[in-house]
Amino acid sequence: MAAQVSPDELSLRADLASARFLSGQDRGRWRFHRVDWPFVFVGVFAPDGQEFVLRLNCKGFPAIAPTGGFWDLEGDCHLAAARWPTGGECMRLAFRPEWKNGHALYLPCDRESLVGHDAWLSQYPQLIWKPAKGISHYLEVVHDLLQGHDHVSAAA
Repeated sequence: MAAQVSPDELSLRADLASARFLSGQDRGRWRFHRVDWPFVFVGVFAPDGQEFVLRLNCKGFPAIAPTGGFWDLEGDCHLAAARWPTGGECMRLAFRPEWKNGHALYLPCDRESLVGHDAWLSQYPQLIWKPAKGISHYLEVVHDLLQGHDHVSAAA
C-alpha cells in the first residue's frame, strides 16, 4: 500500500511546478534540489553566482509560512555560521546564524521569526507571508537580500 501524501505536501509540490517558481529558476534566481517532506531544499543565488541552499520546513503549506535556514547539502547539516552570506545592515539583521540556532531566518515571511514581532505586520507588509505567492515569495525575499549592493561573498 502506497503512503498517502498530505495536502500540504501536495500543495508544495504543485507550487514547485508553478509558473512563478519555474520562472525564478529559469532566470537563475534559485534552483530546486529536492523535497524530503516536510522540508524543501532550494538554492538561492548571489550576484557572484554563489549558491546558498535553504532548507525550509513547509508543514502546513501554504496557509502556514515556511521556516528555515541555510543548509550544507554535502554535510547534510546546517550551514556553518562562517559560511552564511554577509554584508551590510539589512543582511546582518536577516541572516543571523545565532537566531534560533540557524533554524530560521530573521525575516517577516518566516513563521518562526514573525512570532513576537507584531509590529512587522505594519512595518513590512510587503515581506509578510502571502500564501497566494507560494514558496517563491520566501525565495524572492532572500534573493533580493543577496542581490543587495552590500553583499559580501561567504568563505567557501
